[in-house]
Amino acid sequence: MGRLHGLAFAAGARRALTGRRARKAPRFAALHDCVNGRRGGAEGRVIFNARATAAMRERRERRHGSNAARVPLLLRGSAQSYGPGGRALKGQGSVLVLGDDTRSFLAIVRSLGRGGVEVHAVPGDFASPALASRYLSAAHRLPPYLGGGEEWCQEVAALLRSRSFDLVVPCDERTILPFDRHRGRFAGLTRLALPDPPALAVLFDKEKTRELATSCGVPVAPGRRITPEDRAANLIAEFGLPLVLKPARSFRLEALHTRARVEIYEHEAGLAAALFAVGEVATLAESYFAGRGAGISILASRGRVLQAFQHSRARERGGAGFYRVSRPLAPDLLGAVERMTAAVAFTGVAMFEFKIAPGSGQWILLEVNARPWGSMPLAVALGVDFPLRWYRLLVAGEETPPVAYPAGIYGRNLMPDARQILAEARERRSSPIAMIRHLAAAGSEFGRLLVGREHLDVLVADDPRPGISEIRREAKGAASRLLRRLPGSRLLLGWRDREKVKKLARRWRGGRATVVMLCQGNICRSPVAAELLRRRLAGRMPGIAIVAAGMLPREGACSPQPAIAAAEGLGVDLSKHRSLYFSERLAAEANLAVVFDQRNRVDLLARYPGLLDRTVMLGSFLDGRSGPREIADPDGGDLATFERTYAVIATAVKSLAAAIEEGQRT
Repeated sequence: MGRLHGLAFAAGARRALTGRRARKAPRFAALHDCVNGRRGGAEGRVIFNARATAAMRERRERRHGSNAARVPLLLRGSAQSYGPGGRALKGQGSVLVLGDDTRSFLAIVRSLGRGGVEVHAVPGDFASPALASRYLSAAHRLPPYLGGGEEWCQEVAALLRSRSFDLVVPCDERTILPFDRHRGRFAGLTRLALPDPPALAVLFDKEKTRELATSCGVPVAPGRRITPEDRAANLIAEFGLPLVLKPARSFRLEALHTRARVEIYEHEAGLAAALFAVGEVATLAESYFAGRGAGISILASRGRVLQAFQHSRARERGGAGFYRVSRPLAPDLLGAVERMTAAVAFTGVAMFEFKIAPGSGQWILLEVNARPWGSMPLAVALGVDFPLRWYRLLVAGEETPPVAYPAGIYGRNLMPDARQILAEARERRSSPIAMIRHLAAAGSEFGRLLVGREHLDVLVADDPRPGISEIRREAKGAASRLLRRLPGSRLLLGWRDREKVKKLARRWRGGRATVVMLCQGNICRSPVAAELLRRRLAGRMPGIAIVAAGMLPREGACSPQPAIAAAEGLGVDLSKHRSLYFSERLAAEANLAVVFDQRNRVDLLARYPGLLDRTVMLGSFLDGRSGPREIADPDGGDLATFERTYAVIATAVKSLAAAIEEGQRT
């Protein structure tokens, strides 16, 4: 069995690597056109699409066999979708999925694609390995949700009118919350894969989820909401140490760019500092419960659980785990899930997260993810096809019967799990024997792949390109980090950026150009750099426009007081500055993007890969002996920190201006 599994994977990999390379250039050429403003409108923002969806489906059926016996969705040669028993589904059998990760998003894309559904995506990261999936027909670009979301709503509505989508599936809170707020605007255009508003209001709020669990007789950790009067000492007296601070909501609609995270505090000093920073954000304090993470995933219809699947974490670090194993359904955990699901009449998919104490078997509910979850690929690999059955429930109204699954089968998200293994090995460096034993034990786990007892989340036989792309991306990142550490690398990379600017400036000679100074939030570094560059080029190059922007999807934020004070020393007034998001329009206009650190660069190229040849690091224009350096974000620092940062920026901008002028002259 294991040998056949390996041969099937190898065959799938060979198929992916042959005959598909020709598709890569048109796909990225379309992306390049989009970034350069050559396309417009909702339909014009299609980043790539299959040349012929019908032909793609024909090839898929010839390769893997018809899905009619297992999933009778999409009859051969017909654009009409059908549910089981020949019941017609309205629309063209197409779904729009918002996301880009290699966990839940990719699992949904593959599940629906294997079932014959045409899948389109709206990613945030256009360099994501998940977009290499053979089951993805097209990707579309939408603006971020800003302010009241009017532009976002208009663009979403235009996209939905341009296509006939049976269903829209937002994968996480950053897309779920906007659709929930404006679900009425899209009524009649499509169906939304969202819980009903009452259920969503409870399950997306950890405090209300605790109240629901208590009312249903489901145990939770002792805890309550923090009040302004609470201090570290009284919370420790009440709940002990370690103590967990848990935001009531992971995301808020008005700040979708910021995720509030659960933190565990073992010392009073750290807890006191965290309480000071909480502000008005609703936050819970809970006793720490030691145990292993476990989850029960469900598909439910009007409060009735149609399918359940249980897994536990085989490895866990810092509250996260990327290696898990299927388990038989525990009656007490399943009963808790059924009671809570019935209480809110929940319809959709969800994962109930528990902690189980070793030895005693005592357990508590941690939280409920009433949305697609990261461990979904394991369930799908074992035949519990949550995404496709969710689609059939919402589109055709079909309540599919439960299916059995094997226990003791492992699932691994390879790259993040490898990082966890290496991180744990580094912690054992003081004891070489312990480190070797750890690495040997972790390495032996991969033997389960050979005997068919383990599945990889991303690298799979029938769709290997996302896995290959992820490994290639990881290798490139490691090589890049290594290169930056080599002697002379900074000098070489700095020279490369300076020559790039000179070459670009030659193209602008006598014409117009836009230079964008780009940092994370556009409140500290980029506005000062833009103003200094504007002064350097003023009068000599009237055709060059200098713009400051940020990668965070927010607008109207003010600069912090230390930034305003430090900028005054350079004659720059930040008191009236308000942040600007680096939008698709600005990306199309940008002839040169100047970033400050590696995070800026990664975020920029994830959103707009076509800007690679027009992106440089401002630190490249410092002294050539030091080469390109990251100019760290001073946000949160004191006045002296800002003054040092602005002095470095001023020096680099002077050299950048000189490079632009040299390029214009030669």
